[in-house]
Amino acid sequence: MKGMIDSHARISAEKLSSQWKETAAGAKSSGIEKIMVVCRNAEEARRAIDISAEDSMFDVAFGYWPNDTLKVGEWEWEQLEKLSENPSVKAIGDIGMDYFFYETVVPQVLQKELFVRQMELANKVGKPALIHMRMAGEDTRRYIKGHLKVPGIMHNYSGGYKLMKDFLDIGMYLSFSGRILLEASGESTRKAVREIPLDRLLLESDVQLTVSSDGKLSLTLQEQLSQVLDYVCSLRGMEREALIQVVHDNYMNLFSGAGD
Repeated sequence: MKGMIDSHARISAEKLSSQWKETAAGAKSSGIEKIMVVCRNAEEARRAIDISAEDSMFDVAFGYWPNDTLKVGEWEWEQLEKLSENPSVKAIGDIGMDYFFYETVVPQVLQKELFVRQMELANKVGKPALIHMRMAGEDTRRYIKGHLKVPGIMHNYSGGYKLMKDFLDIGMYLSFSGRILLEASGESTRKAVREIPLDRLLLESDVQLTVSSDGKLSLTLQEQLSQVLDYVCSLRGMEREALIQVVHDNYMNLFSGAGD
């Protein structure tokens, strides 16, 4: 029986750098086989690469998130280009478009420029892209269609059923997180979960793990991933083991050869 795959987790934050072995042990004991560690800066990426070298259950993704666009200068870009060549880095991401009303709003034109540049880097190194999309479905779809030549993942997907068809036609996989457990995720997204072809379905914890004052993790990656797994099983009428196998095969197919 294959283990569970988490296609998007954030466990390389500074507070957890000394606790990753405990995190890995807990994940393995609950049946998780592989975790994609997603990094937003070069320091995190280097830390994750070091962890991956010690434990092959960890893959690494690195890219600049759209709301960090204003922080990305040529030095940051040089680091991304350099680290993207590392065999442990399996994907470029998460990258994309985000139109949420943050305190500091990044102009859409600047987000697009960085998004396109990172997609072109993914094309160059031949590695999948992890796509962040928030309140920007139509633009994200259009930019991917116009620029991305490698496959990728719509991470934390909540774009609904209609857009799902477009992303599938482009060649994307869709990864669902704990967001689908929330009523606010909407019936259109639940319909997408029910009807997405099984060979394009992935799951993720999308956990930004933190450490409390007593040194305990606020929420374990495996707890979050297990909740998502069970909910998707309930929506699709599938057995847990069958869905684990599907997600495992999809992840391995997508990342076969990435970084080699």
